[in-house]
Amino acid sequence: MSLSATSLNFQSVVVGQKATQTLTISNSGNAALQITSMSLSSAEYTITGPAVPGTIQPSGSAAYTLTFAPTTAGSAAATLNIASNAANAAAAIALAGSGEKAFANLAVSPTVISFGNVTLKSTGTRNVTLQNTGDVALSLQGVTVSGSGFGYSDLSPGFSLAPNQSVTFQVWFTPKVAGPATATLALLSPSISSPGTLSLSGDGVTTTTTPPPTPPPPTAASSVALNWNASTSQVTGYRVYRSETSGSSYNLLTGTALTALSYTDTTVDAGTTYYYVVTSVDSAGVESLYSNQVSAAIPAS
Repeated sequence: MSLSATSLNFQSVVVGQKATQTLTISNSGNAALQITSMSLSSAEYTITGPAVPGTIQPSGSAAYTLTFAPTTAGSAAATLNIASNAANAAAAIALAGSGEKAFANLAVSPTVISFGNVTLKSTGTRNVTLQNTGDVALSLQGVTVSGSGFGYSDLSPGFSLAPNQSVTFQVWFTPKVAGPATATLALLSPSISSPGTLSLSGDGVTTTTTPPPTPPPPTAASSVALNWNASTSQVTGYRVYRSETSGSSYNLLTGTALTALSYTDTTVDAGTTYYYVVTSVDSAGVESLYSNQVSAAIPAS
């Protein structure tokens, strides 16, 4: 009896999930090999494959799948004992693994938003993305805003995010009085130890009767043309995000998912470098992770 391994290490596995490895038993002799029994010393490990008792003919082999499914956090060692009619009749396979506590984590992007100057009783809006970067589903229990003139939309308490899933919603600022204003938006969930927070600020300004300055001579408008390959999964469309900071603080450019594989951004400013990513959206509204980032530098003139 020959074994493909005398020990198997499953490394770290999140509690409630599982990992598998394959063990192959081969008959390198010239007579039939009888596997009479297999036993595991821990219930956190299971084995599946050809029936036991069973026979492996000379030069033949049988593959078995060992599964580690931890129920508690911490190290979990075990032994797989194999009995047979081979000269080395008994074999013991050492199994090792570690259960890792499952957790949810809420990533908020961006974490700080300044609306700048907003005319009284008009509204400024910004997009915010939430992503569950943990291992288990995360449910929002509540959303609070401490500060006058600020609010949010497109996000309801009770919304659930699966691991790696993200959602985009809007925050807004509608000043009622002139002057600076600040607020904190808190996202509450029993799955996380402290709320996710977003700092908001803006200035309410009054309209002025001062004649506007003479506009500069018109310049040729700039734009950025983007295109991408179709997703290999079944999706209903795509969303385009833009940032002025590489690798973070992306804002949604497209209100609804695009069905085309291209998009032209005509809202660019001269002398600015922009960074773009694209996501795909399936029929259930689940959005993929960001694509690779591309950049575009708009000439100063």
